Amino acid sequence: MPIETNRATTLPVDTSAPQPVSMSSTRQRNLTWWLVLLLVWASSALYTAKLLKRGWVPHDEGTIGQSAERVLDGQLPHRDFDDPYTGGLSYLNALAFRLLGTNSASPRIVLFLFFIGFVPAMYAIASRFASPLGAGGVTLLSVAWSLPNYTAAVPSWYGLFFAVFGTGAVLRYLETNRRYWLFLAGLCGGLSFLFKLSGIYFIAAVLLLLVFRELCTSHDVQRGTLAGERIYPIFLRASFAVFIVALFNLIRPNFSVAGVIEFGLPGVALVALCLSRDWKRAPAASARRFGALFRILLPFAVGVALPIVIFLVPYIRSGSLSDFFRGVFLLPTRRFGYAARIPTDFGLNRIIAISVFTVLLVAAAYLRKPLGWPTRALLLLGLALVLIGSARSSGLYEFAWDPLPTLIPFTVLAGALLLGRPKNFCALSAMRQQQIMLLLSVAALCSLIQVPFTIAVYFCYVAPLLVLALLALFSTRPRSSRFILASLLVFYIAFAVFRSTPTFLSQMGIQYLPDGQTYHINLARAGGLRVYPEQGHEYDQLIPLVQEHAAGSSFVYCAPDCPEVSFLAGLRDPTRTLFDFFDEPAGHTQRVLRAIDSHGVKVVAILTVPDFSKPMPADLRTALRERFPEYTRIGRFEARWRQ
Repeated sequence: MPIETNRATTLPVDTSAPQPVSMSSTRQRNLTWWLVLLLVWASSALYTAKLLKRGWVPHDEGTIGQSAERVLDGQLPHRDFDDPYTGGLSYLNALAFRLLGTNSASPRIVLFLFFIGFVPAMYAIASRFASPLGAGGVTLLSVAWSLPNYTAAVPSWYGLFFAVFGTGAVLRYLETNRRYWLFLAGLCGGLSFLFKLSGIYFIAAVLLLLVFRELCTSHDVQRGTLAGERIYPIFLRASFAVFIVALFNLIRPNFSVAGVIEFGLPGVALVALCLSRDWKRAPAASARRFGALFRILLPFAVGVALPIVIFLVPYIRSGSLSDFFRGVFLLPTRRFGYAARIPTDFGLNRIIAISVFTVLLVAAAYLRKPLGWPTRALLLLGLALVLIGSARSSGLYEFAWDPLPTLIPFTVLAGALLLGRPKNFCALSAMRQQQIMLLLSVAALCSLIQVPFTIAVYFCYVAPLLVLALLALFSTRPRSSRFILASLLVFYIAFAVFRSTPTFLSQMGIQYLPDGQTYHINLARAGGLRVYPEQGHEYDQLIPLVQEHAAGSSFVYCAPDCPEVSFLAGLRDPTRTLFDFFDEPAGHTQRVLRAIDSHGVKVVAILTVPDFSKPMPADLRTALRERFPEYTRIGRFEARWRQ
């Protein structure tokens, strides 16, 4: 439902003074709200549905499929197999297999249903800071930079969706002061954590907002003793010190100038804002401050804990709680050594691109007079040339792409400076300040999902949150240049649709490539996915060969890092490991050979160039050659079997 807030025609200035609104204008505005939402929702759904079966990363599809099948077989994630994520996604995908069939399309259909809810949630949040048309444009921009770029049912998309749902719930709490909205936000955080460990980032973002809310609260009570007044500030500073230490320990694998700016600066800026607020506020008794914080933390914490406790019941009953904590909190650290990617540092070309984009945004925010027609024509011409030229020039492609990841720290820093200026305490209502702080915190902390694997598609997992944070900041500017903002919005929607999305993952953020994923895999379990022809031919030859030589056995050993082989073949993996780097190196060969012998494996598939793990150990490869003397090579695979 549309929320009655103070809106201007495009991007409003906050005011706490009520504005008289006639009944007819209210009905007209609500009708416009719903019509724009319907158009945005329908166009987003149609655009994404068209791309739903386009593209794959084989090991992602294998992880999704094999984990869900193991759950259907009664296995428990982390206890019986090394689930790369927390485990909740495996249960959801198992449900998708049961209801829709065991193939790679079923989890994508369920993901699409969540996406259908994500679109109106984005629009509802954006409408608090912009007119219906402005909110519609922002929502379309968010859609263009999100799921259509990679429609696999990976948990990072669910993290984005739950972050948006939870943010909407917190905004409703700020408007109504009804704490059950915090409980619902906590549920979103808990569910996000159950899909992927990175759900903790959204939880931390809301906690930061709740601390900020307490700092914005006046305590009209008698002051306590000097010592009593100091306890809460000491607690606050100690908590923030722990937060900063944890933050920089997290980004250590990505440690570089770019890494510190992109991932460290936002958190530091928000902490500095909170400490500044605490320093300037009037002293109050710590007991009263702790009580105020606890009252808003409790419903959120209960919401977070409820789904997690329910999920842990099977682990508690089977005495395998330690397996869960090992699989969720310890094993993922091994990715840092095998899957870490350091962000691209600030070369001259990137600095120029960032500078030009920053100048445009600053001009949009601070220009006193509308742009003249010659300047408008020049801006449109420049954007058109970049869009057209980026099809052939990797330099122009990177010129458009490079400023985007850096927008997150710069947006958060600008927001922290905005909220930290004393004159804004009066210019912005307390609720608007908290709304902005919420969107800044969610964008800043959820962007940590890019650690340690900093590649272009990981920006897409947080891009809609960045868009909302930018919108919140521009909503505070009374005379923002609508023309510049609208031009940039249309440009980046077009760039996403015509340049970023067709390129797909391997070259995304580097150069434009036409969409070459035209081949439908001829395997029942592939679910009609459309992939690159060379990939499709490889699996269309490999999988029937594996099925033929399995010869009555229900198992195949496939390694390293190729769980898709067993899933597409409809066979089981005799080991507990989907990615070899998760397994302990000591005794790895012996464990694999015991599993192969005990399960009567008759065929193996060896991936010669794994994406993450090291190539297969020489002693294991020698042993497999002895056990399985017959072989053939198909693309990157060596298939071996015995009669």
